[in-house]
Amino acid sequence: MLLMLLAGSIGTWAQDDTFNPASPSEPGPPTIYSRIVLLKNIDYAGSVSGAGRYVVGSTVKVYAYVNSSYTFRSWTDTKGNILSTATSFGFVNTEATDTLIANYAFTPGSPNEPSEPSTTLYYRLGLKATQGCTVSGSGRYLAGKTVSVYASVESGYNFLGWTNLKGETVSNSTSFSYTVPVDGDTLTANCVFNPSSPAEPSDPILRHTVTVTCSDGGYYNGSTGRFLEGSTYTLYANANSGYDFVGWYLNGELYTNLRSFSYTVGKENMNFYAQFVFNPSSPGEPNMPAISDYAYYLYTVTGRPGDTLKYGINLVNTQVVKDLNIRITFPADVVVDPSSYVLSDKAVGYEVTICEAVDTISIIEEGAQLWDFTFIGGTTAPATQALLTFDVFLPDTIDTGHRHQVKINQISMTMEDGTAVTARTRNGLIGVFRRGDANGDDVVDALDASLILQYVAHKFGDDNSDFIKEAADTNDGDEVDALDASLVLQHAAKKIDLNEIESKQNETDENNNP
Repeated sequence: MLLMLLAGSIGTWAQDDTFNPASPSEPGPPTIYSRIVLLKNIDYAGSVSGAGRYVVGSTVKVYAYVNSSYTFRSWTDTKGNILSTATSFGFVNTEATDTLIANYAFTPGSPNEPSEPSTTLYYRLGLKATQGCTVSGSGRYLAGKTVSVYASVESGYNFLGWTNLKGETVSNSTSFSYTVPVDGDTLTANCVFNPSSPAEPSDPILRHTVTVTCSDGGYYNGSTGRFLEGSTYTLYANANSGYDFVGWYLNGELYTNLRSFSYTVGKENMNFYAQFVFNPSSPGEPNMPAISDYAYYLYTVTGRPGDTLKYGINLVNTQVVKDLNIRITFPADVVVDPSSYVLSDKAVGYEVTICEAVDTISIIEEGAQLWDFTFIGGTTAPATQALLTFDVFLPDTIDTGHRHQVKINQISMTMEDGTAVTARTRNGLIGVFRRGDANGDDVVDALDASLILQYVAHKFGDDNSDFIKEAADTNDGDEVDALDASLVLQHAAKKIDLNEIESKQNETDENNNP
């Protein structure tokens, strides 16, 4: 069918070769952009993506990726409001710059990384207020969610009602329940000055907004909000462990170096900022757990015969580690490349030796191989890190259709004072599957093609343990698509050999005839 459509479209192009460009369209309104900023509460707990400049009104998707020994908790805004507990979520961009914070927790007892859930789309409900009232209830919500919004009216003002972006009145009550529509909305609380003695009008009672923000490394206590001119309030700055308090800044200028102080509301809005700085002389790194715990985790990776995979040893250490020796069992036929190793930037000064061990004592499977990884003369700073990564090659002779275990046989390491310590371990896996074997049964047939098409149609995601994505990418196109399913069907019909797919793909590109 695709070939017939292509032939028909080519025929149509050939029938009319007269150049007749369309008249240029009328210029439209300028495109408006705003920025999305992404932060993390623990820098080394994972990574985030999705920050940047986006067109106002477009859909933005942000993602949080989790390192071993950490768990993702939530996305929050700068006020601590939870926006989503999923590692990925989407929302419609607005004109204001948004700052989102990915919150992680250190959970060494839960080393598995969570699978990425399907993306859920959230919309912003913005609230504004005219002079004389304050509002609450704004945030990001699912379309259709019912939200309670509130307006507090100051003395000397009357409340007129809530209006939406279209200027329509949606409620005349200071508080009401509002259902968030698709694409979100912005509601405005409208007030008007109305003194108690209208025959003798007086000036309105003036109030101003006081806001407080903090840098990383601390938090504050005290009063913020909308206050009367001349009223007095107190703020307190509290530094986290490993940080020092620098000072309070008012509207960008240093106000005081005191941790706590009283301020009087002036004749304009006030924005206080508490600055903290990391103090390297303080013991430990910030956000590291106050425990002496060590753990080693091996990678779980998947490939096909003929692939070279990046393999590694993850280390979680809460204290400085000195010399290390790690003995690992690799399955038969896996080829370890010791010359390709890359050491963590937290591990400095080591003489690293990687060699196959000669051992007649350890009980290992027939044909398995023992390798020693030795680190002498350096130190490894506290972190959650890929201590060492290196290449492993999967030859054509390796068994396919299952995952081979990679096992830690022995670990020895010393602290700065020379004492030996032990560590918890988690073994790894190297999955090896034939090209096109999407379901991992070691047979490439129509069932694999069906599974690939279900994946392309978003019937399930990458977290489906029955789907081998690395094997499903039959033509090495960096993504799984309908062409992969087509190639698997051709292989099942004995029309092509998937082991020669690279040369076949080159021929396809040259002929431009898929």
